[in-house]
Amino acid sequence: MTKRTPPLSSSGKSKLPSRGSGNLLDILRSSVPDLNNGEAKVARIILANTEWVSHASIKAVADRAAVSEPTVLRMCRRIGLEGFKALKHRLAQDLILTQVLNTPHMQDDDPFPSELVKVMLDSSMGALRGAAQATDVKVLDKAAAAVVKSRITYCIGVGGSSSVLCEELENRMFRLGLPVQSILDSYRQRMAAAVAKKGDLFVAISSTGVPAPVVQSIELARSNGAMTLAITQVDSPLAKVSEIVLPVEFFNDHTFFMLPAQTRYAQLFTIDCLMGTIAARMPDAAVNLQSIRNTLRALHGTIRHQPIGD
Repeated sequence: MTKRTPPLSSSGKSKLPSRGSGNLLDILRSSVPDLNNGEAKVARIILANTEWVSHASIKAVADRAAVSEPTVLRMCRRIGLEGFKALKHRLAQDLILTQVLNTPHMQDDDPFPSELVKVMLDSSMGALRGAAQATDVKVLDKAAAAVVKSRITYCIGVGGSSSVLCEELENRMFRLGLPVQSILDSYRQRMAAAVAKKGDLFVAISSTGVPAPVVQSIELARSNGAMTLAITQVDSPLAKVSEIVLPVEFFNDHTFFMLPAQTRYAQLFTIDCLMGTIAARMPDAAVNLQSIRNTLRALHGTIRHQPIGD
């Protein structure tokens, strides 16, 4: 019988999951043969009572498996988790994702395209209303002032939407003649923060406010005298280390998992509000926009209602 590869490497660190092995229940099933008797009992209890375990105490799980609490902890660590709390958190996440992915959203006779458009409209409008209600004009004006007076602005973020929005912010700023650079590589973010100085501004965008590279870069830049601004959730780790925070609520209530996250609309709205406030402080920026328009007109002629600079 071929022995299965254990979930942990010889160094004790969790291996990167292979494609399709990210679900915790799948990891547990494949790990049972490599666990000792007590640990295997715990794994089987979790597999048979997943939803219950996601709300149970470690003592309750240990009692049901007829093992000690340390055995439950050892089993968690054998599959690459820090402890029982991490196990419960991961189980809850996987249960929600499984429910979303496996729920039939469309029947043969459903008007799916019409429903999809309605969901898109409702979700985007809800996000925009939420962003507008959370906007503090005094904080917005303070953020705009920080951008205008900065020597250079660094826009940092990681992941899907946040990195794209950093480039969007860079595009919007450079058209006004503002010195700006988006940095999407986590190593370069730390490097820029390491040489930051007074007069620099670091703008971090994160829907969750959790990614360590961004949080650590903002902390480092701030310790070196740079001004820091975050577009993120209130009370998130990123918000707590930033001097100015433009709050964006994290939306996570989509009916259709394939739709873009609502948070993206709120982030774009906040960026638009920030840039509008900045532009009002920079009347001379119209010269830059006129120059951009003239260049594009020379490239492809006059186009009615052409966006300026796009």
